[in-house]
Amino acid sequence: MTIHSKTNSEGQHPFREHAEAVSRTHDSELDARSAAELVEMVRRLEIERLELERQNERLRHSEQALLRRLEFEKFLFDLSRTFIGLTEEEVDQNMERGLARVGKFLAMDRVTLLELSDDRKEMAVAYSWSGRGATISPPVISKGAQPWWVGQVLRGEASLASHVDDLPEEAAAEKEYLRQRGVASAASIPLKVSGEIAGAISFVTMQRHVEWTEELVNELRALGDILWNALKRRQAMQALRAAQGFLRESEERFRLAMNNVAAGVYTLDLDGVVTYVNPAAESIFGWTNAELVGRKMHDVTHYKHPDGTPYPASECPGLQIVQTGIELRECEDTFIRKDGSFVPVVFSASPLKKEGMTVGIVVGFRDDTLRRDAAQALSTVSQRLIQAHEEERTRLARELHDDILQRLSILSVNLQRVKRRPAALVAEVDQELGNAIQRVGDLATDLQTLSHRLHSSKLALVGLAGAAAGFCEELSDREGVEIDYHAENISKTLPMEISLCLFRVLQESLQNAITHSGSRSLQVLLRGQADVVILTVKDSGVGFDLQEAMKGRGLGLTSMKERLALVHGQLSVHSELGRGTTIQARVPLEFGADVAGPNRSGDRA
Repeated sequence: MTIHSKTNSEGQHPFREHAEAVSRTHDSELDARSAAELVEMVRRLEIERLELERQNERLRHSEQALLRRLEFEKFLFDLSRTFIGLTEEEVDQNMERGLARVGKFLAMDRVTLLELSDDRKEMAVAYSWSGRGATISPPVISKGAQPWWVGQVLRGEASLASHVDDLPEEAAAEKEYLRQRGVASAASIPLKVSGEIAGAISFVTMQRHVEWTEELVNELRALGDILWNALKRRQAMQALRAAQGFLRESEERFRLAMNNVAAGVYTLDLDGVVTYVNPAAESIFGWTNAELVGRKMHDVTHYKHPDGTPYPASECPGLQIVQTGIELRECEDTFIRKDGSFVPVVFSASPLKKEGMTVGIVVGFRDDTLRRDAAQALSTVSQRLIQAHEEERTRLARELHDDILQRLSILSVNLQRVKRRPAALVAEVDQELGNAIQRVGDLATDLQTLSHRLHSSKLALVGLAGAAAGFCEELSDREGVEIDYHAENISKTLPMEISLCLFRVLQESLQNAITHSGSRSLQVLLRGQADVVILTVKDSGVGFDLQEAMKGRGLGLTSMKERLALVHGQLSVHSELGRGTTIQARVPLEFGADVAGPNRSGDRA
């Protein structure tokens, strides 16, 4: 048989020209599709990275709140330490500085300490500090001029006004007084001695309106107690020349003030023997003041290192203050509780002086457990998230390189071979092109599967129930397993946060079951109730020990728990060796209507 072949004007065979055009078209489509899929994959990875950053931001906010509390406690301790062991002359100087420090720390424009007169009819200014632009407080405020405010003080009630108009109608005189002086917000806290009202401390801002929260009021009260105690201490020093009893009263007031300090405080004599321990220190140590007074503190709470090695008193930096006279600030250390356990602390220590001579040591400290645990937890979570992210990048890169790119390379070689085939071998060329087209289709399917594993676009289109059904069907076909999937009462209007969370938990659970259980039959139930959505994934495989799994491949379980925590959900895992595993995720709904709906489906993948 003779085959007649026509050539075009350039001497090329028409069939070969057509084959080359088909090859170029397929190459272009393949490159475009691969590039688009890769771009989509990168975009999804970026979304997951941003989600991880948001989680880290929430942790940072929690840490910032803790640091704010620790900052206030440190300021409170430093302020109280300032007034310990001062002479009468030094109290006046440090009181004015103390009020200035309080005003600047709290961003107030005026802080005033007032004393109640003996006849309880007027309040006299004992000390006052005013910032730039703030009006000066009058020296005396009588009950006749401001009856409502003085009455509040006498009743032991705080007066709080974020805006002047917040004051009640009966405080008309007080409103007019504050308006005339351009006050924006004001607060006053009554101060007591031996249970009796003896004065007040007031705080004023001129421009900024302050929300007097319960936490802020408690801080004001603690600061007032410290400053008030210093004032009473000075008065006791003056009265000391007349009667020793006034000194004992002053010391009692000091102890009362220390009782309200959140930080632990204790004092030692020159031999390191305990002379006083405040309630906060008692709580941290587990020892009472009575149990510690008269004993050497180092021998009770500081005699060994956390590794069990002895800690000689001669090496204790706190006790060395007796010789050096140099105070210590914000030192990290470890103390020993009564039960023998160790507690991480941050402490400061100063010499107690009388007439220029060191007579003892005052130590203030706070339990540093929460801060160190928070820092460790944040570091651990961040490291694990980064590790998981990198592992996922590595896995995706390996899949692209070892599978997709290898197949693309083979396809390219085959097409090049087809291009070089003689024109006479039409049948073989047709077969090779058919095989190439089949490989292109397979590659497209695999890339689509990889894309769905990263993000299911069906979630937005058909909702959680439909997307879950599609995923189960795809996974069943790809892995050759039977997945019995049922969905009941799942609305398409579920919040995307809940849908995405449960979809990711479903993906992780099924992948774990296929990889580790050995079971070829899996069950998935997605059920909606009035106020909760429940996902259950069950297999009948080999099972596992949960504790061991958390130590080994537990990052998958951890990531599921962390995802569910973002939507206030819970994860429960039940597994028995040889009896299979059941994973259940429960997510509460803020509105019951979200889950109600007519959609009810059941199918076998």
